[in-house]
Amino acid sequence: MSVGSGWTAAQVGYCSNVHPTRDLAGLSASIEQHFQGVRRLRGLHEQDSGLWICAHAAAQLQEYSARVQFLDLLNQSGLRLTSLNGFPYGEFHQGAVKAEVYLPNWAEPQRLAYSLDLARILSDALPHDCRQGVISTVPLGYAATWTQALQARADAHLSQLTAALARLHGETGKKIVFCLEMEPDCVLENTEQAIAFFQRRQAIDPNHAYLALCFDVCHQAVMFEDCYQSLQRLHQARVPVGKVQLSNAMICRLPPEADPRRATVLATLGSFAEATYLHQVKALDAQGRLRAWPDLPAALHTCAGFSELRIHFHIPLFSEHLLLPELSGSQVALAQTFDYLAAHADFRPVLEVETYSWGVLPAELRPATEPAQLAGIAAELRWVEEQLRQRNLLRTLAQEAYADAL
Repeated sequence: MSVGSGWTAAQVGYCSNVHPTRDLAGLSASIEQHFQGVRRLRGLHEQDSGLWICAHAAAQLQEYSARVQFLDLLNQSGLRLTSLNGFPYGEFHQGAVKAEVYLPNWAEPQRLAYSLDLARILSDALPHDCRQGVISTVPLGYAATWTQALQARADAHLSQLTAALARLHGETGKKIVFCLEMEPDCVLENTEQAIAFFQRRQAIDPNHAYLALCFDVCHQAVMFEDCYQSLQRLHQARVPVGKVQLSNAMICRLPPEADPRRATVLATLGSFAEATYLHQVKALDAQGRLRAWPDLPAALHTCAGFSELRIHFHIPLFSEHLLLPELSGSQVALAQTFDYLAAHADFRPVLEVETYSWGVLPAELRPATEPAQLAGIAAELRWVEEQLRQRNLLRTLAQEAYADAL
């Protein structure tokens, strides 16, 4: 492994969707308060970040003077904008978000308009030494409500997107790539579906090089996928991966039905069944087939006969056990991902911590204050640094140009 083939600490960022913002003023205040707070806790002069910019703020940033002020704020804050989270469209912390997070889906014109706004912002903000910028987005839509007609409209919108990105690249020299993020219960939830989708897009879209995958470790762990093997299969199928979101799923190992402790474990797991986000649950039956529940409350009442549940709940990366020994994180999946990075020096995606659920953890685990939450985020980033260091992937150089993962 050559010295120049890894990541610097500054290039290990986190996604700002953990911080509530509803407009440009809120986003700017969050950068000054939250982002800079984490950066200072890490002792860094600058830090990459995958900001979440909601649709309202993105529209405000299409105005020239607002964009200039925003770019100045990034420079003053030491924020190198190499990535954006374009998944949540609007409110992401107020009320019951649940399946609304997938709306508008890629069949709706609002998703295309929002995405083009984000592309223009990132093209202007991309650091000069960064060869491409990546933006994560919804995996087409929610599978339970998806139809062939919606698929046809989504294909048309994605073709309009990639054509616009190709023009933007030609005009500015900045390559912006949209990364569809596989997620449980969505149209793209597993490696096989992703491969089929990209092979089809590559056959029909002359500008397919502007689409890639966002590989979220939590999501693939919930799907019982081996992350090393999944990344290997994607590589072999020539599916580009532009961003890896480092996230930690919950695993519940249930005692046998006759064991009185099973009720205790289920009751404790129930404390994670909060009202804001979807927490899809998966399990394997005796024949190795995947059983799915759309949200945690449904699984709690109908999981008889299953010994292990995997839950889409982004817990802190460093969490190995939560409240009980039977509740753990999916750090094996994270290790598989880091091991794949170590074994493939030509694969250098954007790395981004995405633990957005600090504020909805059970009270015993939830940070009591904002400084405590920022300290928790900084601890996650230091944990990632240590994983990279153990695999000789942590660089000490101040500058780096991302290898083109596409």
